[in-house]
Amino acid sequence: MGHLSHGPANRGRRVLQTAAPLFVREPWAPGPPRGGVIVLHDVFGVTEYAEDACRRLARDGWLAVSPYLYYEHGGPAFDAGDLAVARREMAGLRAEDLTADIEGAISYLRERGAPKIAVVGFSMGGHLATWAAAQAGVAGAVAVSPSGLERAPWDGLPPLELLLADRKAPWLGVAGEEDRRLPADAAERLRLALTAPGPPAELVEIPGAGHGFYRPGRTGFDPEASAESWRRIRDFLRTIS
Repeated sequence: MGHLSHGPANRGRRVLQTAAPLFVREPWAPGPPRGGVIVLHDVFGVTEYAEDACRRLARDGWLAVSPYLYYEHGGPAFDAGDLAVARREMAGLRAEDLTADIEGAISYLRERGAPKIAVVGFSMGGHLATWAAAQAGVAGAVAVSPSGLERAPWDGLPPLELLLADRKAPWLGVAGEEDRRLPADAAERLRLALTAPGPPAELVEIPGAGHGFYRPGRTGFDPEASAESWRRIRDFLRTIS
């Protein structure tokens, strides 16, 4: 597990320490949760968007957590205008720390009694969610605008297509049809990887949407496409709860 040297910039939110500290949202409904969901943020960190994703899932009855993957630098979150800085921060992450952070979140949810655990990731988090689907222990994974088709964002992790071919849990990919990181030939390669023997897997392409379609404040944000991605996420999670 990673070592926490100092606390994250949590702005008064509820934060728990595991390998990486966790932003936590309890299910709204009384009684046991439907399950646990790990929300893996994009390059901008645990922003209001990642926190709101946890709140949405908590309203649906899930115990939702989001690891502060940048916690060794105080858990920063970047504005959309700080993309170059955020990318440098992302490049400094290490695969062994990221995987330990996800495993720590899984352990926390198990300790809380979550009957099943799913992972939902955005962009770089989509790659990590796909990594989780290739491991034993999660019930399903969703990757929204996943990155790292041919090469993972970090040394030590396989590219997306190899992770998909080795999946051990159901997987849903949601991508913009106009995503320049996922041209037509790349989408075909992903679909080929999905034909490998294993649990059900599907890639959904949203017409007219680009890479940043899901998140307000990003170039290319598309409210209708974002709403469609959340409909797909909820439908997928219902199949495993």
